[in-house]
Amino acid sequence: HSLSMALQGRTIKSLKHFTLTECHIDDGHLGEVVSSLSMHPQLEGLRLKGNGMGRIGTTALANIVLRAATVLRKVDLSNNNIDDDGVEQLALALARNGTLQNFDLSLNSLITIRGWRAISTLLEAPNSNLQELSVVRNEIDDDGAVAFASALANNCALKTLDLRSNTSITNKGWRAFSKLLCDTSSVKATYLSNHTLSSLSYPVDRHRHRMPSDLVSSLDLNRDRRKTHAAIVKILKHHVHFDMHPLFEWDFKLLPLFMKWMEAARDCPTDFDKDIRRRKLSALYQFIRAMPMMYVEACTSVI
Repeated sequence: HSLSMALQGRTIKSLKHFTLTECHIDDGHLGEVVSSLSMHPQLEGLRLKGNGMGRIGTTALANIVLRAATVLRKVDLSNNNIDDDGVEQLALALARNGTLQNFDLSLNSLITIRGWRAISTLLEAPNSNLQELSVVRNEIDDDGAVAFASALANNCALKTLDLRSNTSITNKGWRAFSKLLCDTSSVKATYLSNHTLSSLSYPVDRHRHRMPSDLVSSLDLNRDRRKTHAAIVKILKHHVHFDMHPLFEWDFKLLPLFMKWMEAARDCPTDFDKDIRRRKLSALYQFIRAMPMMYVEACTSVI
């Protein structure tokens, strides 16, 4: 109570960072403390690790996040008693806010698949700026992994999803991430894959020995290269033959753009033979074979 009063008093100017960790404060008193932080709209970092935060505390925090002036960028709520109801409130508020960059919900084992699906909606939010999400040791299984992977299909912000010590994730869950990072069903699908997510356990990847090799490779590509380069390398690696038929409706207009793209691909270092010359000749051959008279007309007009 004294701490809450102090946070509301005029003696303390607007805080930017607030830390109250491993104090094992119960949910009711923690809710009072969190509510008092509404007096500090400049708050950027909040660490409440190792307390008894439950529904009262999460409700208070959700109310603060919904304030238009809130600029919270880093929130650590690990090792608390947060359940599905609490995480649903937080996810809804954070999805509307859009300033959060780092969120730690590790060691909150009361959260079930319902709660993790709520967090997935946060990842799907168009204004999401979340770059790191930690959910260590939360008994997440394949359903949770699939929910996260699906939510990240159009997410271009999250770089790290820390899934350490969630031992119930099997090959089914990892495969969902493999497809997320490199969908090989078509060149377009590969291009539209996620080229941002670069780690599934931070800072040391302890799951690598259990992950499929193609997932490990895609994570490495996303981490070591610019987004455009990662897309190029994935396409070259998984699509030996480029089917140019979808481009025929634009006649020869897109062929120069494709050739330019191939030249850019030439400069991307890889651990396999890109064979750019053969791919370019194959593409040109497909166009000429499909539209021979148009090719002749184009050559004649140049002459």
